[in-house]
Amino acid sequence: MKSVYIEITNVCNLHCSFCPCGTQSQGDRTFMDSKLFDDCITGAQEIGATSVYFHVLGEPTLHPGFAHYLKKLEQTPLKLTLTTNGTTIERVGRQILASPAVRQVNFSTHAYAELPRETAERHLQNVLDFCRIATIERPELYINLRLWNVGAEEATPWNSYMLGRIRETFGVDVTPGHFCSRHKSFNITGRLYLHEDTRFEWPKPNEKVENRDERIAGTCRALDTHVAILHDGRVVACCLDHSGQITLGHIAEQTLSEILQTPLVCKLREGFAQHELRHPFCQNCSFCKRFK
Repeated sequence: MKSVYIEITNVCNLHCSFCPCGTQSQGDRTFMDSKLFDDCITGAQEIGATSVYFHVLGEPTLHPGFAHYLKKLEQTPLKLTLTTNGTTIERVGRQILASPAVRQVNFSTHAYAELPRETAERHLQNVLDFCRIATIERPELYINLRLWNVGAEEATPWNSYMLGRIRETFGVDVTPGHFCSRHKSFNITGRLYLHEDTRFEWPKPNEKVENRDERIAGTCRALDTHVAILHDGRVVACCLDHSGQITLGHIAEQTLSEILQTPLVCKLREGFAQHELRHPFCQNCSFCKRFK
């Protein structure tokens, strides 16, 4: 298994229409404590993972211990792929650039399409400033400017503006008009990319599936390439299972390697290998349908 998603917080400072964070009440949001985080990175190393993410939901840079967690990660061979909305990059950018544990940064710039224009432009400017500095100081750092809103007409004005700002900042005319499922990344300069994709629907928690005898065809990369750990320590099968619909265990009670050997995990893995979706959560997931 290559990656472990560690949701260090499910707190976010935006309320995007396409994200479950936008519908959660503030009382349901919290931060992962340091002991749980230690258990997570220990578990990731035990199963042979090489990389971690700091999210399932949430904006990881809002965690008051974000810099501390970067330092903890630096003491391991694990590398971080950080996905952020970029709204705090003016404050945490130097911490990210200074950390050798950070291998890649993904900026969810499609979120800005729903913000007031002046606010969106300010956030984008800060992100582009970070990218410009990173290409000089950390040329080995991968950076994706994500526009995961292909086909959303309401986002077209923002996307056009953003492409214009990329051209002005880096002197590169990125024209991603030939987007397709096999061609999503467009190089800007060095290891800086524009990354396009369509929006996807998050699986809906507690949605019932009609009882049926026949198998539902489909597969997923969950429990093959990755597993996820929520902010409260629950281990879940999928990086989209933000509400713990497929809870496999708790990282404070068992090691991650023990959890990944339970009968439920074996059943799910066997189903994916045989192209069968065996859990109601998976059967309701439209993201599964992206995999052949």
